[in-house]
Amino acid sequence: MKQFSLTRELMGASITAQVLCLPEGLQAGVYGGTLPHIGAVSVADPQGNITTQQFPAHKDGMVSERWAKTLSEAGYVPAVVMAGIHYDHLSRNEISAVVELTDAMLSEILHMLKNA
Repeated sequence: MKQFSLTRELMGASITAQVLCLPEGLQAGVYGGTLPHIGAVSVADPQGNITTQQFPAHKDGMVSERWAKTLSEAGYVPAVVMAGIHYDHLSRNEISAVVELTDAMLSEILHMLKNA
């Protein structure tokens, strides 16, 4: 099994991505902000179908689903992605900054996976 991890800072708090490569599948977690948690889980099955379970009062499915879709399209299936990033009272611009950072982190993770 191979494992990858990276952490970036945004708005005074860390966001961490952890990836575990199994012989048949991939598990990823993207957590951070002021209260890391599990707010959503997305699963990409071997055919590339994606299902997302987002818990009440959370918006983390946006991140978990983007990661699951991208990983699936890159051939990493099945894939399970858990996400939980929290900051209090974010503006639209701050939400966009979180999404942009997690997208950049996903690109870095894909690069790590391809070069492993």
